[in-house]
Amino acid sequence: MMDFFLDTAGTLTIDDVIQPEIQKRFQKVTDPHILFDYFESAIWVKLTIENAQKSFDKSWYFESWGFDIKSFSFFFPNPDGTYEMHQAGFELPFKTRRINHKNFNYFLDLRPGEQKTYYLKIQRNYNHQFSFHLRTNERFLNHSLNEYFLLGTYYGVLILILILNLYLFLKLKDLLYLYFQGLILSYIWFSLGRDGLGFQYFWPSMPWLNQLNNQYVIELFIILTTLLFSNRFVQKYTKSDKVIRFTTWSIILKLIFFFNQLFFIELHYISYLVITILILLIPFVFGLRELIKEKILSWSYIFAFACLFLVIIYTYSRSIELFENPVINWYLMYPFIFLEMILFSFSILNQIKFLQDEFIKANAEKTLILEKNDQLTQELNSKLKEKVRARTEKIEQMAADLALKNEELQESNAKLEDLNRKVTEMNQLLLERNAELISSVDEITKSLALMKGLGFEEFKKVFPDKDTCLKFLADLKWKDGYRCKKCEYNKYQETTNFSRRCKNCNYLESPTVDTLFNKLKFPIEKAFYILYLSNRKDVDLTLNELSEILELRRETCWAFKNKIAQAMEKVGHNKDLSGWESLALVDLE
Repeated sequence: MMDFFLDTAGTLTIDDVIQPEIQKRFQKVTDPHILFDYFESAIWVKLTIENAQKSFDKSWYFESWGFDIKSFSFFFPNPDGTYEMHQAGFELPFKTRRINHKNFNYFLDLRPGEQKTYYLKIQRNYNHQFSFHLRTNERFLNHSLNEYFLLGTYYGVLILILILNLYLFLKLKDLLYLYFQGLILSYIWFSLGRDGLGFQYFWPSMPWLNQLNNQYVIELFIILTTLLFSNRFVQKYTKSDKVIRFTTWSIILKLIFFFNQLFFIELHYISYLVITILILLIPFVFGLRELIKEKILSWSYIFAFACLFLVIIYTYSRSIELFENPVINWYLMYPFIFLEMILFSFSILNQIKFLQDEFIKANAEKTLILEKNDQLTQELNSKLKEKVRARTEKIEQMAADLALKNEELQESNAKLEDLNRKVTEMNQLLLERNAELISSVDEITKSLALMKGLGFEEFKKVFPDKDTCLKFLADLKWKDGYRCKKCEYNKYQETTNFSRRCKNCNYLESPTVDTLFNKLKFPIEKAFYILYLSNRKDVDLTLNELSEILELRRETCWAFKNKIAQAMEKVGHNKDLSGWESLALVDLE
């Protein structure tokens, strides 16, 4: 007898559940799903089991089939009326299970004629169809051995196909066999996660890996490797840029929908299933069309894709129950995967035979062409002999003409030598002029460095506005490279007024920060001119004259000149050796 109770709050303990007021709220289980909703709530199941057997030599086992149950707590009754809890589940390490089996199995100490009540506390992730079994030790062992034998056969064949394709890849160096290996490995990973053998044997201490089998990761690998394998399969028969384009776009679309499903807007599983089928179907149809054009029809390839579509549809449609037995429903896709791998293998073997036939045909055509070439070669040799004789006479005539032309060339060479001598003399003269020009440039550079002879109007032609000054100051400030003041990061984004924003911590730094022009209260181009005058030896304007020229208050000019004097004193500025721009980067804050 089996009853259930929904613990929506999830706070009840076994001591609470066995109380009379909670016992009254238990209901009969009428469906294998127990409940079709409330996935976040715990379900308490009460099992009342009576051993009606008379034999004392039989042991009884309770088995809950279903590897991916999130949490499964089994409560054993003690003689004193208390209960002992044993917890296992999809999200707990495999070693927590009392019996090392991929399903949840528990030994029941039931003597003949004895009746006991057990409790289950179940938490699930989706609308799970539960399958509870009560078996004797003999039936339990027989069932387990048969199940593991069939699964071993399934994995054994897949591994044999994997090894065969590895050999073909190493032998032929063709990506077709590498893509097929990726598809086989994806299915093995998918199967290990679906039947629980992976959790039992490969990652028993890492239950978080089970989550990858319940999401879209494995399905992504299956789709991508299938698309790559299918494209390469078609290209070995016929080169088609259209199939390559459709395959590329299908891969891109699949990746986009995959990341959207995980990180953005999750589509309903039916919509996602339809999109996935279309992503696979479009390049498959166009590839099949190209094969038909070449009069190639691989039925094994077509049926293998049909099996793939059935596997994908059945995987997403967990509510489909073709049989009453949930175990059969769960394993139903394994024969389709098995058949798909066999059919794809047949299609590869057929392709190898096709390519061998094409190779033999090409060799026969090559032999025929070589025979024709030999015949043509003999005919051409006889004709060539006649032509060689005629050409020899013509060459002798040409040799006489060449001798005459050689004399003319010798005269031309003499003229060229004379021109070469003149060019050499002109080059020497150019070198002398160039040395004079370099000397003049050095003198001009020195004069500009001392900044002689620029009045304010001329200076404004060099620095006409604020943006010119800020750009000059930014180039000067970060000439050795940018490094953020806050986090020392060296990547930036230039913003308005030539400021730079750190790409790491988002700190915005102006060109005037940590310079003489920080917190300036009047136009920066006028401040540039005052700084420029501070380094000139030939001009000594009074504050009144400077105020009149720049149209600034006398106190403003005096304050900035005093700031320049402080900067000179701070860095020990030498007017003879340093330009005025070296004072611009002095920070007085």
